[in-house]
Amino acid sequence: MANPKILVMPGSTREGSFNSLLANAAVRSIEACGGAATLVNLADYPMDFVDGGNSSGEMPSAVAELHAKFAAHDGILLITPEYNSFPSPLLLNALDWLSRVRHYEGGMDEVFGRPLYAVCAASPSPIGGYRALMALRQKLGIGLGATVIPAMAHIAAAYEAFYANGELKSDANKAMLDKVVNQLCARLGA
Repeated sequence: MANPKILVMPGSTREGSFNSLLANAAVRSIEACGGAATLVNLADYPMDFVDGGNSSGEMPSAVAELHAKFAAHDGILLITPEYNSFPSPLLLNALDWLSRVRHYEGGMDEVFGRPLYAVCAASPSPIGGYRALMALRQKLGIGLGATVIPAMAHIAAAYEAFYANGELKSDANKAMLDKVVNQLCARLGA
């Protein structure tokens, strides 16, 4: 498909987040490969944490809105910080909420079965969030039934990986991000 629509969502809402910087770099890379990128900020979709007490009844409007955003895209690029070797609780909570949308309201297939997924991370650690990416791949593929492309970018020492304008400094990091984006775009037919 020409001009695939790709949603880019960092799992951090912190001002100046390394993962938000990486998300912005990914948007530029997607547009360069012929995709149409939509950057989503989870701060615009406030959600309580999923627990047994809030799993019944009406779906929160923020969840329904985010579900519609996901369903309207051909590809999803998730970018996560690393919290003790795992993806951010904020990102995991959003995915858990999306998995609770009932089938007659669009359901899981619209947001996990149909779009193609890619994952990236930026972390101060020397392995750049690699462990969080492996856990996120497992959650997406095994837990939620999503198809995740093989390539992934993990930006190490993120505190020194970006210029002030948000561009990646290292050619190796740029190439790693571009590989993810190009693989995602190619699989979507761009």
